Amino acid sequence: MPENNNDFAVVIGVSHYKGLTKLQGPDDDAQKFYNWLTNESEGGLPSENCHLILSKEDPLTPIQDGIDTAFAEILEGFRSGGKEGRRLYFYFSGHGLGIDWNETALVLPPWTDILRNYALSSSGYLKTLIQCGYFKEVFFFLDCCRNRMVGVNGAQPLFANIKPAAGTAECVSYVFSATEFDNKAFEAVIQPGNGSLLDNNRTQGLFTTSLMNGLKGAAAENGKVTTSSLTNYLKLHLPELARSVQKIQIPRFHSESGGNEVTIIDGFKPQEIALKISFKGNNRTVILEDSDLNIIKEDKTENGSWTVAVKKSSYAIYNKGEADLARSIRIDGTQNEVHYEF
Repeated sequence: MPENNNDFAVVIGVSHYKGLTKLQGPDDDAQKFYNWLTNESEGGLPSENCHLILSKEDPLTPIQDGIDTAFAEILEGFRSGGKEGRRLYFYFSGHGLGIDWNETALVLPPWTDILRNYALSSSGYLKTLIQCGYFKEVFFFLDCCRNRMVGVNGAQPLFANIKPAAGTAECVSYVFSATEFDNKAFEAVIQPGNGSLLDNNRTQGLFTTSLMNGLKGAAAENGKVTTSSLTNYLKLHLPELARSVQKIQIPRFHSESGGNEVTIIDGFKPQEIALKISFKGNNRTVILEDSDLNIIKEDKTENGSWTVAVKKSSYAIYNKGEADLARSIRIDGTQNEVHYEF
């Protein structure tokens, strides 16, 4: 049975637009996040607590009414007294426009140059959901661009609170944005070996690819993924993934948490990964070191390859006597086997 019965989610993927370029990845990416949420061994949410909203070309949806109805359904469950809340997840993948450093317009399918405000205000939704007082934690994951366009503003939610609830001050919030203000987020075909364990050779949002890797264990420290460990992982992994497809993308994070760190998911066990190293030439003595400069293996290369059991960490490999020319190997824990050529 799912463990997190008091957690809820609204997950949106928008690929189809009237006035903007069609995207390839958002619907699939939203489905991946939804699958993680509802997997009993991962997010652990009951499916009835999660609303998955994907886009359609005919009729062109979703529109704001449908999205806000999903939020209203969750909130009505609390008002009737039948539910308790711990955490709310909000995920959006699609086009986005930056309003300021802390505000993004989440663009919906009917958007055109005339209907240029047909978007959701990220800060407006966050503020309203916090003020309802039903949640102790609110997480926003926004996989969209944040470049600016003149005269664009996001719409406030159609649902509202009569007054801020008494529990508002106790709610902590975390916003994970795919990119910095006034910059773009990208989708791409992720090739094997570029750090993804998700649907190789299919178009994916770079942020969502990195996010899902992190939530599935690559961001785990001491057996759990926390807000801090996920932030640190995305800061390192997403720019690397972007560089592998000749892009520049740096994520941004904003928190109103009072300095508190929250565990997102725990229960990860230390995992041994099979690192397979093939050598381009023989007649060498090669050294593999861990991040503390301990020698993991030192041997000749006559056999053409090594298989070494390692754990999630950074390693260095070099020819004996050439430590200054060492090449790095980063094991992020997302794959059971890693192939490396030296």
